[in-house]
Amino acid sequence: MAKSPKPGSVENRRAHWIEWTTGAVSTILITALIGWISYQAATQADGPPDLSVTIVSSAGSAGGYLVMFDVNNAADRTAAAVVVRGEITDNDNVIETAEITLDYVPARSKARGGLIFRNDPAGRSRVSATGFSEP
Repeated sequence: MAKSPKPGSVENRRAHWIEWTTGAVSTILITALIGWISYQAATQADGPPDLSVTIVSSAGSAGGYLVMFDVNNAADRTAAAVVVRGEITDNDNVIETAEITLDYVPARSKARGGLIFRNDPAGRSRVSATGFSEP
């Protein structure tokens, strides 16, 4: 047989208003979070990553000439193993090529990297993303 609580004990008291407020706020936040995630899942575009490369700086270094760049991803999809190739050209002739693979570029974000050339790339360099894989 179960014992009945003593009068005035904790078991007989009603919940404090702070407990009710905390429960209500938590319920609202969890409901809003579930709604936001559902909305994002329903409206997210299913297209490929949209990658563009911008040269940030070019400077001489101990190992050659360093060309820093940003890879921007304007799409709602992450790109993994992003291959970026840089070329130094003289008219239409390619003098030197350098390549790097970035681990990933998140959706609607950017990643920064650098290419090192032996020749001075001033005004003669092109940098572009040439490939990626889906994570």
